[in-house]
Amino acid sequence: MEPSTSSRTIKQEESLITNPPKPRTYTPVISDLARSPFTPWTISGILLAAVPTTVRSPTGFPHLVQLPLFAAIFGGAGYMVHAGDPVNGSGTATAWSLTYLFLHGKKSLLSRRPGPMLLSSAVALLASVEGADYFLND
Repeated sequence: MEPSTSSRTIKQEESLITNPPKPRTYTPVISDLARSPFTPWTISGILLAAVPTTVRSPTGFPHLVQLPLFAAIFGGAGYMVHAGDPVNGSGTATAWSLTYLFLHGKKSLLSRRPGPMLLSSAVALLASVEGADYFLND
């Protein structure tokens, strides 16, 4: 019986070498949200919907030119996911979300106005969902 148990152990070790166990990943809900193009497209629409508010009362909002540009970039990230390249779409959405937060996050929080804070919260949510997919991708 000794040779059979040692041969099983060797076979199990070979199996682990050729087929390593998959690492534990994030929840499937986040994966589904990140692999959908509608997540960045929704944030893009929210940013575009905020443009008229920026014209009326710009306190706490990004500059008038920057909101449509960020919306276009998030729309492009959604298109990347839709075209079959979810890794680059997630990476683009993550990078530009963090750029948005770096440029406008503090200003929106210090304004204490709900509009700018909701925009920054939506972009932070996009950064966390897409970033989880990009950095925890297996």
